[in-house]
Amino acid sequence: MVLWVIAILSVVALEFCFAMRTEVNMTKNFKEELQFYAMAQGEAQRAVTELIYRHDPSVQSMRKTYKPEEIPPEKREWITDGRPYTLSFDQGKGEIRIMGEAGKVNINLVSDKLLRKIIGQFGLEGEARDVVVDSIQDWREPGELHRINGAKSEYYQSLKEPYNCKNGNLDSIEELLLVRGVTRELFYGKEVQKGEGGEKVEKVGLKDIFSIYSAGEQVDINSAASPVLRFALGIPTEVAQNIVKGRQDKNFENVQDLLQRVPDLSPFMGDIGGSILFQSMLPYYTIEARAKNSEGRTIQGLKVIVKIDPAEKMGYKVIQWVDALF
Repeated sequence: MVLWVIAILSVVALEFCFAMRTEVNMTKNFKEELQFYAMAQGEAQRAVTELIYRHDPSVQSMRKTYKPEEIPPEKREWITDGRPYTLSFDQGKGEIRIMGEAGKVNINLVSDKLLRKIIGQFGLEGEARDVVVDSIQDWREPGELHRINGAKSEYYQSLKEPYNCKNGNLDSIEELLLVRGVTRELFYGKEVQKGEGGEKVEKVGLKDIFSIYSAGEQVDINSAASPVLRFALGIPTEVAQNIVKGRQDKNFENVQDLLQRVPDLSPFMGDIGGSILFQSMLPYYTIEARAKNSEGRTIQGLKVIVKIDPAEKMGYKVIQWVDALF
C-alpha cells in the first residue's frame, strides 16, 4: 500500500510540475509578446515624429541652414523609400521602414499600358498577364460588362465563398487579393534564395508598387523604392541602386541635379522624364515596424498608414493599422 501511495503521489507531483512549467512558459511568452508589441508601437510613434518634422516648415528651414555633412547621422531627415532604420531596446532591437505613398503608382488611376508593363515584370505572360490586368480594370470600373480575360460579379459569385465585384475604386491596396488572378504570392512577393550560401533576396509584390493615395502614374524620385524604379519606370537594377545611393544625404531637387549625381540615368530620361516628380509633399506614408529579439528573429510587427496633417490635434491621422506583420 505504501509503495502504491508513493507511486501515485509521484505521478501527481510530476503532473503538477509539468502544469506549472507550462503555465510559466505561457506567462513568459505572453509577457514577451506584450513587450515586443510595445517596442513596435514605440517604433511607429518615432517614425510618425520624424514625418511630422518632415512636414514642419520651421524644422525644414532650420535644417537648410546646415550642410549635409554638418548634421550628425542620427539627426538627419529620414528617407522615405523603405530603407531600414534601427532602434535599440533592452530586450532587442527595432527595425523601421517608411514608404512614401508618393513614390508608388496609383492603382485606381494607372493606365492599361503601364499596368500591363508592370504585371509583365512579375514574370506573367500571355493570358496569365491579361487575366490580372483585365480583372483589375473590371474591378474598378462600373457596370457588369467585362473584358475578354476579365471578371465581374458573375465570376466572383461562382466561387466557393462568393462575393460581388467592387465596380469602383479600391479602398485599400489589400483589396487586390479579391481580384481574379491576383494570388498571395503575386501580391506579397515570393522570397527566393540564390547563391551557394542560399542567401535570400528581396520580396517584391504588387503591394510594393501600387497605392491608392499616390497622385497617379507619376512617382516621386525621392521616395520611390528600388522595386518601383525597376518595375514601374523600367530602370535597370544597377541604375536604380545608384539612384537610391545618390539621395542618401540629400534629395534630388530637379532633373539637372538628378543627372549630375546619377549620370547613368541619362539614356532613360527621354522615356521616363514625364513620370518623375520632385519634392512631392503628399502627406500619406506607410510605416512598417518590426521588433526583434537578440537573435534577430521578428517577434512582433505592425503596419500603419498615416496622413500627416497639422490640422489634426496630434498632427497626424491613422488611416490604417495592421497588428500582424512578419
